[in-house]
Amino acid sequence: MEVGIKSAICDDERHVHGTVHKLMDEYVKQRGISYEMHHIFSAQELLSFEDEIDFLLLDIDMPQMDGIEAARILNARGINYKIVMLTSKAERFKEAFKIGAFRFVTKPIIADELFEAVDEVRERMVGMGKIQAYRNGILFEIVQRDILYLMADGNMVLIFTECEAYRSEKPLREWINELDKRMFFVCHRSYIVNIGKIAEIEKEVAILNSGEKVPIARRKRSELQQSFMVFDTRRR
Repeated sequence: MEVGIKSAICDDERHVHGTVHKLMDEYVKQRGISYEMHHIFSAQELLSFEDEIDFLLLDIDMPQMDGIEAARILNARGINYKIVMLTSKAERFKEAFKIGAFRFVTKPIIADELFEAVDEVRERMVGMGKIQAYRNGILFEIVQRDILYLMADGNMVLIFTECEAYRSEKPLREWINELDKRMFFVCHRSYIVNIGKIAEIEKEVAILNSGEKVPIARRKRSELQQSFMVFDTRRR
């Protein structure tokens, strides 16, 4: 089963929670993934919510404090959930755009519209999985999108981020299966590069945003260029 998604719904109407939960059960069954759903029933409760989630289904029209104001407060706190707004009032879409709403789902909620929104959230979740590697004999967890590249070093693999270098005894060929294939590309027999960290591609090297250069095998250059264009168009 694929890596799942963590979500929450904030809506003051319990029947909406029931509808969303039922539809999400159907969604994950179709997609072959797992999911977690937190249920929140007011803006005040949302502002006290501290769990990590991938996206938030947020009702615009709630008593005492509406979803727009709650989202403004979250943004001011530096909490940037991907927010999918729930509303039956199209005239409030303009307000929701101002607080950075990711998508909209109109009420009453239908499967196709919700599923499309969740698909787009998942598409933007590229590289959010974590891997484990060692630094100075201590095991660390690293978010995949923070990795610049991996390099085979004898029987070891070195994993480079912008700030640190980590080691793993797992061979490079095994890392190919563990990393998010939408973000990582085997550009050379000794290197796997994070496409999202590439600034430009030259004849024999990928130049990263950090200025580092990663070699590209001649037979891999065309495929890497294509993957880079796809990533740049769909996932940045």
